[in-house]
Amino acid sequence: MAVEWEKHDDTTFYINLAKALLVAVVFDRMGTPGWKVQVGKRSLKDKFATAEDAKKVAVAYAERVLNQCREELEAMKSAEPPPKKA
Repeated sequence: MAVEWEKHDDTTFYINLAKALLVAVVFDRMGTPGWKVQVGKRSLKDKFATAEDAKKVAVAYAERVLNQCREELEAMKSAEPPPKKA
């Protein structure tokens, strides 16, 4: 299943993973112009020269975020349930 980047406008491309996690690349003109990467509430401070480079980094960063989510979910599953209140 190929996932396509959606074009919001000339300065924004995004993917909505599982309709839950937004992965976006946005052209930022503040300071040094370049493409910024955002995954959910997290964003990278670095800017990239081309949208294609930013998209590649965004996919890798999203994978890293999802791996951390998996680890936290596994930790929650293996944690002892809280005691029941009487």
